[in-house]
Amino acid sequence: MTMATNGSVAATVAVARKSLDSACDDLDDAVRAFPDVPGDNVMANPGLVALLLRVVAARRHLNDLELSLRAESMGRVGASMPQ
Repeated sequence: MTMATNGSVAATVAVARKSLDSACDDLDDAVRAFPDVPGDNVMANPGLVALLLRVVAARRHLNDLELSLRAESMGRVGASMPQ
């Protein structure tokens, strides 16, 4: 039973990591599209703000999953150690 849980958590972490990678790639593409004019300012439009929020949300989700995975792993290690 534990192995299935570990596998599903690991799969969820992998999906979250791909989601973050995708969000970062989309943000990189959007930033590359900015005109490269020295001294020119760029204003964030709603689409860029949405991309930034997507990256932040994906990063936080991945961090939470990784913390849960570590805590679960530490709990198993502690439970298997003799007292």
